[in-house]
Amino acid sequence: MKKNQLRAIVFTMVTFLLGCNEFMVVGILSEIAHQLNVSLTAVGSLITVFAIVYAVSTPIITIFTSKYSRYKTLLVLMGIWWLGNTLSALAPTYGWLLVSRILAASVAGAIISLLMALTSAVATKEKRAGLVAWIFAGYSIASVFGVPIGTIISLQFSWRLAFLVISGLTLLPYGLLVWLLPRHVQQVTGTVLEQLTLFRDRRVQIGILLALFTAATMYGYYTYLRPLLTSGLGFHRSNLNVLLFAIGLMSIVSNRWSGHLAKHGGLAQLPKYYVADLVILMLLPETLNHEVVALAHS
Repeated sequence: MKKNQLRAIVFTMVTFLLGCNEFMVVGILSEIAHQLNVSLTAVGSLITVFAIVYAVSTPIITIFTSKYSRYKTLLVLMGIWWLGNTLSALAPTYGWLLVSRILAASVAGAIISLLMALTSAVATKEKRAGLVAWIFAGYSIASVFGVPIGTIISLQFSWRLAFLVISGLTLLPYGLLVWLLPRHVQQVTGTVLEQLTLFRDRRVQIGILLALFTAATMYGYYTYLRPLLTSGLGFHRSNLNVLLFAIGLMSIVSNRWSGHLAKHGGLAQLPKYYVADLVILMLLPETLNHEVVALAHS
């Protein structure tokens, strides 16, 4: 196997584990609420807080670490994220769990940003779009396998063990990153003020708003996906993993399709995909009374 191919696999493994940490809570909300003796709403807020911290901290950390070695920065941030995930497994109280989630969220987005930046150093120009698509596909793969597996581990053993499994698995890609990442990557540095001027660009502003509102709708629906499928739509709990697998599988297909579009004038086609997404999301509340139709929308 070529070194560049192995790097692509490792990058996908990293985003897969990040996705497991982020989304696994969706499948174990009830177990966490029961063991920590808090309401389901309070546990659901863990996902909201994670998303807010993720959104706020990502540009800040990315900007302030831009002058440091990307190799060292990535490894340090991965270490912090690993600590946050491990503390989640050991959390004796809801407050402890909340702090650990904040710690993991504070660096997760910056890790993705660094992986994206490193694609220019580890992949040729014609293969970068495909590598970026695989990086984001890691999240979708996490929803296919990570969330259902985390749910099974939680139901059969403990939700704490699910977090510990992620921490254990993280040691492999971390070691591979130490070996595979280029030590010295050419990078452009500048002052914080110079980098913030990017936000004056109208295209950047529109891109941020599109990503913001898309993520907001996704989190709003995905946070309570398990109760929606079981209590709301009436699917039996035994079918939950199969349903999550189907939804995640379509996410993988979508990510791979985005890589194809990026190579074939993707920006020109992007508006119609956002319009289609908007229409589907607007129809979702009306379809929640019909199992098959609502699942298709999901």
